[in-house]
Amino acid sequence: MPTPASPRRDPAAHTRRSRAIRAVIFDLDGTLIDTAEEIALALGRTFAELGLPTLPRPDVVALIGRGMHSMVQRALRQVGDEAAAARPEPAIARFEAHYAEVVATCAEPFPGVREGLARLGAGRIPMAVVTNKARWFSERLLDRLGLGPAFVALVAGDDGLPRKPEGAMLEAACRRMGSGAAVTLMLGDSDNDVLAARRAGCPVWCVPYGYNEGRPVETLACDRLVVSVAEAARLIVAG
Repeated sequence: MPTPASPRRDPAAHTRRSRAIRAVIFDLDGTLIDTAEEIALALGRTFAELGLPTLPRPDVVALIGRGMHSMVQRALRQVGDEAAAARPEPAIARFEAHYAEVVATCAEPFPGVREGLARLGAGRIPMAVVTNKARWFSERLLDRLGLGPAFVALVAGDDGLPRKPEGAMLEAACRRMGSGAAVTLMLGDSDNDVLAARRAGCPVWCVPYGYNEGRPVETLACDRLVVSVAEAARLIVAG
């Protein structure tokens, strides 16, 4: 029997779907802002106080994405302190204190973020941030880097909703922007973002430079890879 032909890409269809997007939800860490250096610094100080070995930066990057509690707990397990991992609250409190000292001191938006947000704003595309990071830290990052005014809504990890990879936070963002899930793009960098988008009914694109818990970007089952927020904005907003 002849082998079935592979489906052919339709650039025009891709363009139509891109131009049908009416709102955009962004992940924060690894998509909009490079926060890994600050997180690694705060975690290193925490573990030094606890008399534990510090993790190399690539190992810390691989822990980013599920929220602070999960990151600290998994880091404790990684250095072999199962007792502290079983009751991580003291370590989490120490990490929060250290992170509060360093947050937004060296973090920077990724290349293309400011350009992309400006283009989407000029095109009157409502935007929101959905992150598993706590609200105080998220607001501090966005405000100190001058990105906060671009967004209609911020849905954070301590807002009381089931966190990504569940879809509830994305659904909340859609409600606040007044947009339907089917025309609201999720732009992220990890499996958490892809799964949350699927569960909320949103299309999902990913950037290749993010964290994704250390896994290759090619493993992401997203609808499209874009090199930057700026490229995503050019695809969404004509002209």
